Amino acid sequence: MPTRGAELTLTVRDEPRLRSPIAWTPEAWITFGLDEDLDEAAAAAVDAMLELMGREHGLERADALALASLVVDLRVTQLVNGVVGAHALLRHDALRFTRIA
Repeated sequence: MPTRGAELTLTVRDEPRLRSPIAWTPEAWITFGLDEDLDEAAAAAVDAMLELMGREHGLERADALALASLVVDLRVTQLVNGVVGAHALLRHDALRFTRIA
């Protein structure tokens, strides 16, 4: 099978200032938390997601937290190398609401 290549173009931006890695995929936003303790890693991932929800969707932190309990999935990313990781996933379609008349 022939080898396939890929070309990536990256742009470095000064804003917004990020304290942890964040990813955007066609399906979702993903925030990450890494720590020696899984609870701390999960808390960091959720905290980053709440900041993202405020920045990207204009939500106050308390509102983002209430909404996150319904629409954000928290998953374990890694459990090796002495550092564990968690990631929070917010699907792009999670915040599309249908108005009921």
